[in-house]
Amino acid sequence: MELIELKAVWNDVLDELEREARVAWLVFFDARLVSLQDDLLTLDFLDRNKLAAGHDFESHISELQLIALRSAITAITGKNLEIGFS
Repeated sequence: MELIELKAVWNDVLDELEREARVAWLVFFDARLVSLQDDLLTLDFLDRNKLAAGHDFESHISELQLIALRSAITAITGKNLEIGFS
C-alpha cells in the first residue's frame, strides 16, 4: 500500500474509528499522514504548533487509542500498520 492509497480511504478509517472508539477518533481526527514506509505509518499533529508553550501531544496517546486506530486501519484496508509520530 502506498501513502496516496491510504489517504484516499483515510476518511473511511476515521469513520470506522469513530464508530468503534470515539475518544480515539477525537485524538486522531486531525492527524496528518506524513509517510508510509515498510508498514510504518507516520503521523503528525501540525496544529500543536498553535499552542503558545508547545506540547508533546504524542506522549499522551494511550496504547488503547493506538490499538483502536490500527484496528480501524486494518478493517478498512486489510493492512496491519504500526503507528509512529514525527
